[in-house]
Amino acid sequence: MALAAPVPHKTTWRPSILDAYLLRMLAMPALGVLGVTLVAFLLDQTLRLINQLESNGARLGYLFGLVTNLVPYQLGLALPASFCVAMFIVIARLGDDSELDAILAGGVSFERIAAPLVFVGVVLGAFSLLLVGYLQPYSRFGYRAVLNAATQAGWTAQLDPQVFINAGPNFTITADEVDPTGRRLTGVFIRRASPQGETIVTSNEGALALQPDHKTTDLQLTGGLMLSDTVHGERLLRFNDFNDRQILSSQTTLAPRGGDEQELTIPELVGEIQRPDALIPKRVLQAELYSRLVRALGVPFLPLLALPLAMAVKRGRRTPGMIVGAVVLVAFHHGVTLSKGFADSGAVDPLLAMGSLFLALAGFGVWLFMSSRRRPGETPLSGLFMRVEQLFERRPKAPTAAIRTKGSLSLSAYLTRIMAIRTLAAAAALMGLLQLIDLLERTSDILARGGAIQILRYMALRLPYLFEQVAPFAVLAGALFTFSQLARNSELVVMRISGLSLFQIFKRTLPVALAVAALDLVVTDQVTPRAEQALATWWAASAPGPTTKAPTPRWFRIDGNVVLVRSASPSGKILHGVSVYERDAQKALVRRLTAQTATWTGATWRLTDGAVTDLHQDHADEMTVATMDWPTTLRPADTAQLFAGSYEMTSGAAYRSLFGKGPVNRSPSEFKTRIYRTVAEGAAPIIMLLLALPTALGYARSNRTIPVILGLCCGLLYLVADGLLTAMGQTGVLPPLAAAWGAPVAFAAGAVSLLLYAEG
Repeated sequence: MALAAPVPHKTTWRPSILDAYLLRMLAMPALGVLGVTLVAFLLDQTLRLINQLESNGARLGYLFGLVTNLVPYQLGLALPASFCVAMFIVIARLGDDSELDAILAGGVSFERIAAPLVFVGVVLGAFSLLLVGYLQPYSRFGYRAVLNAATQAGWTAQLDPQVFINAGPNFTITADEVDPTGRRLTGVFIRRASPQGETIVTSNEGALALQPDHKTTDLQLTGGLMLSDTVHGERLLRFNDFNDRQILSSQTTLAPRGGDEQELTIPELVGEIQRPDALIPKRVLQAELYSRLVRALGVPFLPLLALPLAMAVKRGRRTPGMIVGAVVLVAFHHGVTLSKGFADSGAVDPLLAMGSLFLALAGFGVWLFMSSRRRPGETPLSGLFMRVEQLFERRPKAPTAAIRTKGSLSLSAYLTRIMAIRTLAAAAALMGLLQLIDLLERTSDILARGGAIQILRYMALRLPYLFEQVAPFAVLAGALFTFSQLARNSELVVMRISGLSLFQIFKRTLPVALAVAALDLVVTDQVTPRAEQALATWWAASAPGPTTKAPTPRWFRIDGNVVLVRSASPSGKILHGVSVYERDAQKALVRRLTAQTATWTGATWRLTDGAVTDLHQDHADEMTVATMDWPTTLRPADTAQLFAGSYEMTSGAAYRSLFGKGPVNRSPSEFKTRIYRTVAEGAAPIIMLLLALPTALGYARSNRTIPVILGLCCGLLYLVADGLLTAMGQTGVLPPLAAAWGAPVAFAAGAVSLLLYAEG
């Protein structure tokens, strides 16, 4: 009997089971990676905005509007990179389970596998066009409008304890203690600057109020003094009751949307280009329009890059393919940015520059894809990848006798090893992704600060912070991957049948979480604050000439006194424009020290070219001094940290500041929250492991997707809740102890309850 001829496989794209399977596999890692990156960057921006709002005395109610308007911009940066990483994860999983070989052996063509991925790329490209063409212009203006309202609307006539508020031009106010309303003050210090000098007011107690016009503050002071500089010398006035009024800064006029080409939508850009009387140069508008189109149109070509690169190394190391993909993304992004800069200056034609970049990306993707059609898994870059792998594999092999002496792994060691490998892989992938997105935004600024070599410096200084951000989620991802693989291989079935409970599985994987927690504690408490300070100092010192800003004077308390320093050297050992206001036990001013410079001698500070003003009962005496010592607990590292502008601090620095031995320019709630967070942060990896344990309930022939999605969602929810509670503790909305431990205790209790229910 003759056999029927095989029916050729159709290459036309129609939705099928394969498409649904690939899309379902792609959805979860894409959403997970995108969620992690957005949460990491938005939490970082949230903490920075809190500090900025506090320094301006603005209400924290503006915070939600600011963060919301940042989402479209961060989403536009994270979307292409997250899409590429998700495709690598999908291809890796298909390759590890030999599903990819089975699909190809079944007659499915390379183009058919790529079809659903290209379809997703087209959808994401359309969404990216919506982002850059419509949402981002409005969100940029919205962010500017909210920030203008927050910083320019004037002081709200409320104080946080020990925080210095610039309530108006040349007007600074602070109080040692403040009641919950922010209106009853103790230990008040006020400074006004004028062309003649300054006026200092100190008072034991005060009451703040805002006039009905909402433009004038009314401060009733009790038991204090006023020291004023006049042309005839110092004038001292002591009072029992004093009323001080301050007209708040009037709000500056907000420029309407459209003055900046980045705030124009695509139809508005087209309309402005056609107008002969447009205020913005035509080449600038064209460069902005073409750059947005090129970024959006490039997304559908990413699958043509990612698919061959991921398949080319499916049986070896996947790092070379991911590195090539990352390099292509970074090069394309900054090529667009660089070309836009040249087009703005008129050096190149905008259409020619942007079109060339798009054709280069599209051409490279099509060439790489087409060259892989004949033999999927092999590309023109495969030879290069093999040579790189051989370099890493050139190591002496262990003797056969030594191999035989090694016993088989115990169950605990087996689980620990699997989870450790996957946790390290997840941490490396997430850190690489965050670093990539960060570089997409910063590379141009880095190159302006010293060339390509400075990129490595920036990456090294950002590495501790990135590890701090991804460490908990890396444990979650590592545990999810571990339990999913064990369930897929039916190993969990054997473990459960043999009597192994979920808590016993937890105990055997706990060493990995504990190791990550210990490393995270050290990095977060000691390494990250120093690295962020070094980064901020270098960033400010290496700024190009036109963008260099004068240092902002720093106010702080030290040893119970109030200090003003106008600038400092990067090391913090030389201070310029120092004013020290010494106070007695009742917080009344008793002496003022001023000096041109203060130099650290190794044991104390030496003031030079200074003046001393001693306050008596009814007059003040001033004398000039060439040099004098300033006895204080202030250290050069303290001033370096203050002028670096980094909000990160070690627990030791927070402890010193909380008890007055270090500089204090923040609310005590910030220092207390930081101290409580020292240990609470270490609980996050352990909680993530608990949240991942429900995945172990999925068996090989049951639905494993729901436990994995639940674990990912709970992990992201924990990161968001923990970050928000920490911010609420720093701002004094919640007690610091509750803010630091609220999320860990609540999520740990929920996870343990779920496991007890499952075991029962």
